[in-house]
Amino acid sequence: MAIEHATTFISYSRRDETFARRLYNDLSAAGVRPWMDRYDIPPGAIWDDEIQRGLNACSHVLILLSAASVESRNVHAEWNYADTLGKTLVPLILEQLQPEQIPFRLHGPNWMIFGGQDYAAALERLLGVLPVTAAPNPAAAPEPALPVNPAPGGHVDPVAAAAIWKHGNAEFHAGNMEAAQAAYTDAIRLAPTQPEPYIHRGMVLYSLHRYPDALRDFGQAQQLNPDIALLYNNRGVTHLAMKQVGQALADFDEALMLNPAYATACYNRAATFMALGRYRLATHYYTRAIEINERVPMFYNSRGLSYAAQGNLEQALADYNRALELDETYAGAYGNRANAYANAGRTADALADYERVIALDPEHYLAYAGRSELRLCAGEYALAALDASTVIGLKPDFHGGYALRALADFRRGKRREALESYAEAIRLDPAWRTVEGAAAYLTICPDAALSTAREILAALG
Repeated sequence: MAIEHATTFISYSRRDETFARRLYNDLSAAGVRPWMDRYDIPPGAIWDDEIQRGLNACSHVLILLSAASVESRNVHAEWNYADTLGKTLVPLILEQLQPEQIPFRLHGPNWMIFGGQDYAAALERLLGVLPVTAAPNPAAAPEPALPVNPAPGGHVDPVAAAAIWKHGNAEFHAGNMEAAQAAYTDAIRLAPTQPEPYIHRGMVLYSLHRYPDALRDFGQAQQLNPDIALLYNNRGVTHLAMKQVGQALADFDEALMLNPAYATACYNRAATFMALGRYRLATHYYTRAIEINERVPMFYNSRGLSYAAQGNLEQALADYNRALELDETYAGAYGNRANAYANAGRTADALADYERVIALDPEHYLAYAGRSELRLCAGEYALAALDASTVIGLKPDFHGGYALRALADFRRGKRREALESYAEAIRLDPAWRTVEGAAAYLTICPDAALSTAREILAALG
């Protein structure tokens, strides 16, 4: 879309999202070009990478200050990073706070008070200190009060069309795929020569597993503009989902030719090599993504998996630790670190990390599976069976839950139940039919676990 680059980043806590979205829409309508994750991160992008891009691009950062945002690590990280870049920080006070609650580096003359004030008057004061780079246009707001229709003669304001696909972005990130698809389709109707709505609708179709339809939208976008890196990245992940690995790699290569600093394409190329079992190449491209943007926890976590697949547990642990330094609530990194600890024989550390995962995400079935195997190895068969049953409750089609429950039940004398559970594990994954197949899954105390599996298989005949 032919719109100007964003100038004003909005940093906020999720608990203040309603206010943040209202502010974004009002600033857009007034001629400011704001940036907010829900509206401006396109489908298929990696959030942390895009947030850093947004901070790099904007000259002003609005920090929505509330009790929630003061406690938010993400908000702190955003304004601290912006401060190191010399951006203009503008704290907006949304509610009454004690002076000592507000970080001292945010105390100063740039404060704008919205809480308890007339909103329209506060907004007018704010507009006086922000870059207004466009003429006022109510249709520039992603959530306008009235629908946008083409003017007589078919002319469409490209800013208005862009606002509609930004609304689609917000619906996409909220998981409202039907509403997102409708918004992108509306944007296509209003501006059929613009490629972005096709790219974004393609990712909705990808998310709905309608891969051929997604490829058609990406093809239409390519005809309109063949020089958009996001197009090839998103088409690449679609090809990968269709197991068309050669086409996926070709698309990621094209994305990187158009934008050599495209960390997301490096990351997805690495994921493709992981799927192929080419772990050293995966490590190389994860490292390239990190070199482009060293602040994305997901990059370290994924590179850790590539190191672990090569048997390099020390490097894997270093990457999981770095991911957790960047995001202490990253349940996936705790889970992967737990697996590495378990395979290294550090069972107490592994158990502590599985506990952290479960505290962060009580429905993380793999964490219960990992804890079940640890408890099985420790001889805590009742607790191991309980965790395995929780796995089955959360993920009834996961073979590992039945196998772990079978091993635990067999060891505590519940032979009939054990044989029934193990038979179900075999039905879901025939690998459990042999001790060699089970060995791929039982890695923490393989001798004892596989001995039990051998006894069960003999009993099953």
